[in-house]
Amino acid sequence: MLARKSRIGTKGLGEVFRLGVSLRTPFLSLKYQYSPTPLLCAVVVSKKIAKKAVERNRIRRAVYRALTPLRLGKSGTLVVFVQKVPSDPLTPAFTSELCAVWGKIK
Repeated sequence: MLARKSRIGTKGLGEVFRLGVSLRTPFLSLKYQYSPTPLLCAVVVSKKIAKKAVERNRIRRAVYRALTPLRLGKSGTLVVFVQKVPSDPLTPAFTSELCAVWGKIK
């Protein structure tokens, strides 16, 4: 889980949706906006992906674990939408997806 200071509040989401750049991978969709502040993150898992809250929270935590080592040295605001759940272990699958797209984020 990310620390509270590293997460986006609801007020910050609207600005990212309006001004952010979209990136897609097979399992994830990302919306990124550059700002000089340290990287703030949010993960969204819809009910279409997982019906039970317990499942959605498990997926959300896996994405947060995958994001934690990659956040160092980055700045801006990032919103991650889970599009599909991989059949293999969650954290390594999401880590490989994020690493693939991380180079495109400036």
